[in-house]
Amino acid sequence: MKKNLLYLFTVLCMLSFFTACSDDDDVKCPVENTVFTDNNGLQLTYSGEALLGKEVSFTSQGVDKAVLTLSGASLNLLDLIPAGKSTNNTSTEGIATAGVVPGELTTTLNVDLLVEGEKVSFEGTDEKDGRVINYKGEATKDGLKLDLQVTMPKNNLAGTSWQLAPAGIMSADPIHIVWDADEFPFNGNGTWDIQSALLLTMGMAQIKDGMTVPQLLFGILNEVTFLPDGNIQAKYKNTPADTEWKESPLNLAMYAVKGDKLHVYLNANQIMAVASKSRAIDLSFVTGLLKNIVPMLAEGVPLSYTTGEDGKTVVYLGKDVLLPLLQQIAPLFEDEQTVNSLVELLKESAGEELAGLVELFLKPVLVAMPDIIATTTDVQIGLTLLPVTE
Repeated sequence: MKKNLLYLFTVLCMLSFFTACSDDDDVKCPVENTVFTDNNGLQLTYSGEALLGKEVSFTSQGVDKAVLTLSGASLNLLDLIPAGKSTNNTSTEGIATAGVVPGELTTTLNVDLLVEGEKVSFEGTDEKDGRVINYKGEATKDGLKLDLQVTMPKNNLAGTSWQLAPAGIMSADPIHIVWDADEFPFNGNGTWDIQSALLLTMGMAQIKDGMTVPQLLFGILNEVTFLPDGNIQAKYKNTPADTEWKESPLNLAMYAVKGDKLHVYLNANQIMAVASKSRAIDLSFVTGLLKNIVPMLAEGVPLSYTTGEDGKTVVYLGKDVLLPLLQQIAPLFEDEQTVNSLVELLKESAGEELAGLVELFLKPVLVAMPDIIATTTDVQIGLTLLPVTE
């Protein structure tokens, strides 16, 4: 009898073991742990528009739960070089980029899964430090679709629109320039300071079609809006001669307010995708610009901003950002051939009538630039803005 009971107990244990294994097999998540990118099936939208250059890591936590980790995809500068352009001295090292949600290098979503055959779907809300994400998506072994609707934490910029502050006669407004440095020799007739030189040049020099820099800005930039989802959107024209204002696409530039700084995040992949569709944009220029801002692709470009009693807000790059960049380029101005080449380039751009002014006013500035940079105690460059009123 005891042998029979032992035999029965053994059979029951074996049946339980195989049943448990069978159940585990039946409920296994159909999507393996995968990092999805633009190159392997990621379809990511932010505020209803495609968002490129990001990655989403899918990690299953059993049959009905998973963790989604959202971040910026590593950027290779070679991917930004237009076909046929030289790639000499271009690094192939991966560069960290900004996360999906402005101000967050990584964002983690713990999602509940609905399993339907080979597909899982999920939907929910994630809140953190005043930021709210409503998400909806689905995944298979071949790809992941994810739509995000984000509301950023409340700040004094979200939902506001701004225009350039009007310029006065012979004024550099709306351009904001502060540059404190030692004065430099000027054409054997005393000295001059770099701030006055730049403000006078901006207010007087005609750089295109008889327009000064402020006039050109007013001709191409109408309005800048800080959207509640963290996007920065502009109303602009490609040239002042265009008849209608355009609205910039979403997800090119985003922002987050951290303390007293406005951090702006530029999406290199998104910018290049838009630029490649427009004949009005020089891809080589955009590529060169991106190379200079590579260190800020992940953490954002930190801008200072102050609002005066008159309602004007000045948004500017400060000494912490500009001075290290200026120190890097200072050796260029120590080379006489380089300075002469820049002068000739500026003369050509200014035209025959203004070529003499370039030689008279700008060449002394370029020659003195190494000493100006070496003695700089403060430098700010930005824009003065006024709120748009209905």
